[in-house]
Amino acid sequence: MIWQIIQIASVVALLIYLYFLRIFFLGMKHGQDLITFSKPRVSIIVAARNEEKNISRILTALVNQNYSSQNFEIIIANDGSTDETANIVNKFSAKWQNVKLLNVTGRELVISPKKNALSQAIQASTGEIILLTDADCLVGKYWIEAMLANFEEADMVVGFSRTLVNDWKKAKSAQKYEHFDFVAMFLAAGGAIASGKYFSCSGQNLAYKKSAFEKVGGFSKIEHLISGDDLNLLQLFRKNSLKVRFAFSPHSYVYTHSIENWQKLFSQRSRWASNMKWQIGLNPEFFIYLVSAYLVVLLPIALLFFNWHLALAILLIRAFSEYAFLNLGYKKLNLEKNKLNFYLPWFILQPVYFVIVSIMGALDIFSWKK
Repeated sequence: MIWQIIQIASVVALLIYLYFLRIFFLGMKHGQDLITFSKPRVSIIVAARNEEKNISRILTALVNQNYSSQNFEIIIANDGSTDETANIVNKFSAKWQNVKLLNVTGRELVISPKKNALSQAIQASTGEIILLTDADCLVGKYWIEAMLANFEEADMVVGFSRTLVNDWKKAKSAQKYEHFDFVAMFLAAGGAIASGKYFSCSGQNLAYKKSAFEKVGGFSKIEHLISGDDLNLLQLFRKNSLKVRFAFSPHSYVYTHSIENWQKLFSQRSRWASNMKWQIGLNPEFFIYLVSAYLVVLLPIALLFFNWHLALAILLIRAFSEYAFLNLGYKKLNLEKNKLNFYLPWFILQPVYFVIVSIMGALDIFSWKK
């Protein structure tokens, strides 16, 4: 009886997964950026804690944006750093008037320090548009303009991000897996958003109207969740019928620091996965997609022991469909095609990865950068 249930569940999960994959495919295929000549005031906000190794690099990229310095400000929300982060920011602010240091208060009184830091920075901001990235990220000189282009028809704009791997051949296996998995997640998120399905995003590259943020009550409804200042906020926008767009322009892309090893990768992804259990209330459709993806990866492994024909068929259909979508995404976003060759190792490792990350995420077994 149990084997029959597994067979039926496997087929149903595959059909649901393929349904969503088709949505992602069509969104990625037809998605495009808008063109705007509007020049609103922008507040770039970076929450930073002990980022002395990274803060100079991101600030250098930000002060050199191809956007009038009179029309944007850079707020570094210093979240209780014990290193030289604040001193470095002060050196920049002495040279560039639009760079501001905000020392965050009340960190020890909240469940989610990052939401607390962002809230205080947004409250202190003067921009119509809030533009977010992380201290360990790197943006191009046209980043502001590229992200702003989509605000003609949006309240939030989700940008693409990927890890920076300078030498792919010499990169560690964990770094290759992280990079490929990161791209796959963003392609799915982008395709979904372009199709009107607001599933996922990342605070590494995110923008929204300050008025829209205030309309949903800021982080007040999700402040009890330790993370999710991006994904869960997106769901609040969706619930309030606000418009979200995905930025397809290469000028809007962001690089983020590559992970060092498998342990740190699992810790990071389990933190992300900890948000998944909340999606059943925030976005049931997204939760259904997540469950189907989880089952379509794991159930065929069990099927191999008693119905290998069906298991093999599911694996092949999934592999063909995923590869077709990823191939389209790599072309659409002008990504390095040679890295798509990592699909097979990624495909093989997915079951083990899913089990570890889902268990750690469900039990909140992860650590934050100190």
